[in-house]
Amino acid sequence: MSKKLLLIVAALALLAVMVGCSKPPEAEMQRANTSMEAARTAEAETYVPDSFRAAMDTLNTADAAKKEQDSKFALFRSYGKSKEMFVRAEEMFNNVATEAAAEKERVHQLVVAALAEAKGVVDSASAALAKAPRGKGSKADIELIKADLDAVQVGYADAEADINAGKYMQAKAKVENVVNGAHKIMQEIADAAARKAGKM
Repeated sequence: MSKKLLLIVAALALLAVMVGCSKPPEAEMQRANTSMEAARTAEAETYVPDSFRAAMDTLNTADAAKKEQDSKFALFRSYGKSKEMFVRAEEMFNNVATEAAAEKERVHQLVVAALAEAKGVVDSASAALAKAPRGKGSKADIELIKADLDAVQVGYADAEADINAGKYMQAKAKVENVVNGAHKIMQEIADAAARKAGKM
């Protein structure tokens, strides 16, 4: 093969590489965006926000790198970096979706257990209120405590509805409020009994 022919082959090979690198990574970008939407559907923003944010940063970096090359003259464009970043973002979002599903199930189990605890505390508060000493001096206290208990029971029903709807993070906060509210009622009943007995 002559020297001239070798140069032509080398030039064509170089041109092929340049053309390959200058082709926008549309397929990679589409796959990364599809994976991002799947992660959102898996509620990754709620259950693994840090991981989701890291994947979003990678996707945004890929977008920025692509736009930077889009603005250049066609022969000088090189999409190698943005292509790699889109592929990386897709992998990250796939992992994030898996993490989110696992974390959601973990929170689900925790909240179901906490709801069972909350029911026990609310039932104890209801029983204590039923046995609370009634009389002229404690009537107003008992009415206030009953109103607090009604609110706690509404909170319990809301938390249970959220669990049934798969809204475990919302339910988690509500269950914590129910448990705290029920414990507060138990203390209020004890204080009312002490006042009735003249100990406060």
